[in-house]
Amino acid sequence: MNSKDKIQYGTAVMMLLSGLVLSFCSFFMKGDILDGVLWYAGQTMVYAGSVFGVAMLIRTKSGEIKNYIDERLKDHDPVD
Repeated sequence: MNSKDKIQYGTAVMMLLSGLVLSFCSFFMKGDILDGVLWYAGQTMVYAGSVFGVAMLIRTKSGEIKNYIDERLKDHDPVD
């Protein structure tokens, strides 16, 4: 895992935690979750979902491409 991945995953986890903490603090201090807090919590989930989802999509697609190339190379008989 390179530093770019570590930064992306770290910020995604920190954003999720900040959204959860802010939501809990808002609920327990005011007894209600304000609209702005809900919006922030939703944005943190969108950001984290996009970071984790895009990474998973890239890994899945690159694995499919690698398998396709491996299968094609196995089927291809080299001419001696």
